[in-house]
Amino acid sequence: MSTPPKPMWFDPQFRAKTDDLRAAIKKLGDLLTVHELTNGLRERTRKLPDKKKFYLAVEALACNLLLLKATGSHSKLAVPRSHGFIWRKGRNSNPVYGQHFLDAIDLMASLQLIHKGRKGYRFSAKSKLASLIAPADHLSHYLPLAPPDWRSVHLIDDPALIILKEGKDEDGHAAAIDYKETSRTKLMAGQVRRINRYLRDADIEIINSSGVSIGKDGQIVAPYRRSLRRIFNNANWQHGGRLAGGFWMSMKRTERGRIRIDGEPVIDVDYDQLFPRLAYVWARAEQPEDDIYNVTGVDGSRAGWKKLMNAMLFSDGPLKNWPKETLKHFPKGTKLRKVVDALRQKHKPIAPLFGTGLGFKLMRFESDMLIAVITPLFQEGITALPLHDAVLVAKSRAPLAKEAMQAEFQLRTGSSCAIVSIKVNPN
Repeated sequence: MSTPPKPMWFDPQFRAKTDDLRAAIKKLGDLLTVHELTNGLRERTRKLPDKKKFYLAVEALACNLLLLKATGSHSKLAVPRSHGFIWRKGRNSNPVYGQHFLDAIDLMASLQLIHKGRKGYRFSAKSKLASLIAPADHLSHYLPLAPPDWRSVHLIDDPALIILKEGKDEDGHAAAIDYKETSRTKLMAGQVRRINRYLRDADIEIINSSGVSIGKDGQIVAPYRRSLRRIFNNANWQHGGRLAGGFWMSMKRTERGRIRIDGEPVIDVDYDQLFPRLAYVWARAEQPEDDIYNVTGVDGSRAGWKKLMNAMLFSDGPLKNWPKETLKHFPKGTKLRKVVDALRQKHKPIAPLFGTGLGFKLMRFESDMLIAVITPLFQEGITALPLHDAVLVAKSRAPLAKEAMQAEFQLRTGSSCAIVSIKVNPN
């Protein structure tokens, strides 16, 4: 039996861009409203504020379904239905969600405009499955789906630019939590808002593509998906802080060669071995002169040592199992304890830092540094797409980006040990 394709995750920030699509969505909303009243599914007409929310939910659903159709895949749309998500309060709430959102889904299903697939459910304390829906053929009578034009949709900024999350569940997802706004959170939100302004006006496109696709993370890959958020982890402002939300983050590295900035191919400019080198800075120890990840010098094992070392920097306590996708890089029969001991022996100066969860603090340092790098680049007219410990820039701008990254590392650490490399993306 073949494995079903990964779903596309619903994004509440998609809106209609063209007058034609807005008119079609308005008629769809009218159809759903009449249907629920004439069939006794609702006793009275919604009050104006509730009506606006209902039509907003219909618009977001319609845009997501149009984009799903435009991918040409057999994937379904994963939509939230959990009580904690739909009725979330505070700064992490979104006007698209609420009972009106669930009503819109149920009404579209009752008119056979969508197919309801798997209904989401929780099967452990931390793990759950999302609910799935898909456009039915009948929906094309009300939305321009033959063919769907992904350019008729656009993305608006997330209402929450700074997000504080709990620890991850078994699926790697973490719920956003509310927080008290301070001068510091306002400052960080302002930084992201300025970056989004620069990105909105930047000349960025994807070539050799007839439409949109679903990225490795289930998000749409489209050139207008460039509004960023900053996400902190483990309910701790000193953990994480990476920028997220850009379409380039959803693409596989082998696909990024299709990105063009100002008409030029993009280049990866990244910090090599950043986290372990930051750990050496943290420990106030002399930096190794050789490749930190090349522990034994055995061909083919470097990727395994890299995964293992970073897992040990992020873990809170000793590793009990092999990190995901790590064992395959070592000879058959290799014991976890043996390689952990070898890594500790190779990197004695930072061995006490393993198992302390330091990686999340290093990630905060990394994210602060990347924001400090890209902001002045934008001010100089250089578009730089942040990607964790790297930036994507037009080929001709790579030397300037490299210089900026080296300078920022030395400014923040007092060390000149940063290794910044320029890597060409495959076309």
